Amino acid sequence: SKKLAPPLVTLLSSEPEVQYVALRNINLIVQKRPDILKHDMRVFFVKYNDPIYVKLEKLDIMIRLASPANIMQVLSELKEYATEVDVDFVRKAVRAIGRCAIKVEASAEKCVQTLLELIQTKVNYVVQEAVVVIKDIFRKYPNKYESIISTLCENLDTLDEPEARASMVWIIGEYAERIDNADELLESFLEGFHDENSQVQLQLLTSVV
Repeated sequence: SKKLAPPLVTLLSSEPEVQYVALRNINLIVQKRPDILKHDMRVFFVKYNDPIYVKLEKLDIMIRLASPANIMQVLSELKEYATEVDVDFVRKAVRAIGRCAIKVEASAEKCVQTLLELIQTKVNYVVQEAVVVIKDIFRKYPNKYESIISTLCENLDTLDEPEARASMVWIIGEYAERIDNADELLESFLEGFHDENSQVQLQLLTSVV
């Protein structure tokens, strides 16, 4: 696989279908040997005219290659992707920031900062994805980033997707003693309990106990 990787990289200037096959193979190689291409990160940066299937594959490889040495470069790319027009790609880019935080601990703070900046854009689906990944970051690094909870609570009313709502309920339940009006916030979810998705209902039952 060590000999295979460089020729595969040269295929990334071919047409999208060929690129995609090369990327799939590169992805398999870097799962086992991420060090092989760690200096080639730039070739996996997304181009604006890449088809979505190529973009998503590149995104995945970027996360696999992310390391303390290149994480700042990766993050600044991901932040840019998170402001693109393709909603599906934007969501994946926001999730990728969360995956970087979990993979490269040294970057967690910077990742959280980046997610906060994205929340400030007030783009609804960006905010929802950010809340979901922040919950994952809180799980991985408990009691480290609670200072941002008030910002999350400010965006509570805009959350209408089950995964984001369930994540927010988890955060409120987990950090209730840090949130002045935690009871009120959970109450507001409970009032509409029957209208909530089952994922949110389950999380409410766990958080209220």
